[in-house]
Amino acid sequence: MLWFLFGGMILCVVLLPVFLAERWCRRHKQKKYFPVPRGMGWLQRTAVWMLYHLPESVIQSSLLKGCADVAAGKLSPGLKREVFCRKHKIKKIMIFYGGILLTVVFLFTYGLVNSTPDLKDYRIQREDAKGSSHQVAVEAEIEGMAEKQELLLTIRPRRYSEEEVDALMKRVKEYIDKVLPGDNASLQEVSSSLYFPGSFPDENVSIEWQLKDYNLIHQDGTLGNLTLYQLPADTVVTAIICYDNLSVEYEKNIRIIGREKTEQEKLEDRFMEAVKEADERTAGNLQFQLPDEVDGHTIVWSYHRESTLPILALLAFTVIVCLIFYQEERLKQQMQRRTEQLLYDYPGFVHRMVLMLGAGMTVRRSWDQLILDYEKEEKGKKTGTWLYKEMKYARIQMQTGIPEIQVYLEFGQRTELPQYIKFSQLLIQLIRRGSRGMQEMMLQEASEAEKQRRDLARRLGETAGTKLLFPMMILLVIVLMVVMVPAFFAM
Repeated sequence: MLWFLFGGMILCVVLLPVFLAERWCRRHKQKKYFPVPRGMGWLQRTAVWMLYHLPESVIQSSLLKGCADVAAGKLSPGLKREVFCRKHKIKKIMIFYGGILLTVVFLFTYGLVNSTPDLKDYRIQREDAKGSSHQVAVEAEIEGMAEKQELLLTIRPRRYSEEEVDALMKRVKEYIDKVLPGDNASLQEVSSSLYFPGSFPDENVSIEWQLKDYNLIHQDGTLGNLTLYQLPADTVVTAIICYDNLSVEYEKNIRIIGREKTEQEKLEDRFMEAVKEADERTAGNLQFQLPDEVDGHTIVWSYHRESTLPILALLAFTVIVCLIFYQEERLKQQMQRRTEQLLYDYPGFVHRMVLMLGAGMTVRRSWDQLILDYEKEEKGKKTGTWLYKEMKYARIQMQTGIPEIQVYLEFGQRTELPQYIKFSQLLIQLIRRGSRGMQEMMLQEASEAEKQRRDLARRLGETAGTKLLFPMMILLVIVLMVVMVPAFFAM
């Protein structure tokens, strides 16, 4: 009950930001900063509330900000750096808080489902007489002992009464008379193996066998070397029927002289004897009544609990941290793919621009025409290429009144690639000085772009070969196993 109350308090504390965020958002009417899956708006509002109420040192920390400042201008041209960074922080907070909330709910549910009941009145339920024994882990706090006693008790089924035992023994004997001859006509005409049953079906009864002559009849009921005996030979087999402590058995007394036991060890022995006596005393009942004291020392019983909640909590926390770092790695991968795509699109971009400029079109008209061509090619696709996004943003800048030369200069700087920076400088020179002498420079740049295309294709081919190396190794291991395993079993 205490664990349930404690877990409920933790769950309420974790859910508190959700209620505070809902109230805060209704008061301030905060809008969503970016689309989220349907039904997850509460999580986004909670993340926005946390972003507004976290300490400034946490908001500006590298763990929360990451590489968002660097990626802002590259992955979202035209979007304010502050807005991009805020979106990135909100995503991280959503992952962290959502993971924590999911972990707490899961651990609370897991602990509730797998909770161990209280040991009321120190009674443990037995199975009926025909049932089987089961083990129960318990703990005992004994007054006067510093450490708890952990026991793995074997709870035997209910014991039969004397009348029930007599009836049971009669049935067992009838069963032995029926099955002992085996394939023989009778016990007085034995010519093949006997059948020695080891137990009585559907009862907790075991049967042991003692033989007068183990050379004449073996322990498994088979006959020995009959040529050594004068037939017919008489012998005796004895069945020892064991039920609980009732049995016919041969005993020897043993006495062991050892070191004198300490008071602690004596108390432990008396404790074990008390548990055994309690088992014997309540053997005929459906409940095992545990002792509440031994030699005047109070015993407090409880079920032994081995909780896996700390391991699950640590595992969940590890997953949350990995998801947060994955968010950073995802940004870096997007920037890497952006760079690779810009390099891949550069030769085609230069060739088209040179072709349209050579046909007499102005730089701006060529720029607009190239954007129209990209829009036709990318029609139907959810996201366009990074080059198309940068060019489109540059056109928006020109439409808002920014000088054309400054737009091309910023275009090259945003790409952060020397190829685009060089080509943007050529476009600026073309606007300032005219087309005289620029045709040769443009053709030379197109030739270099074609060479770069071949080099890039070669590098991508080498990278693809490296990526295929690991799958090839896996296939090689599988082939070796297919060949070696049958050969190993055939040896």
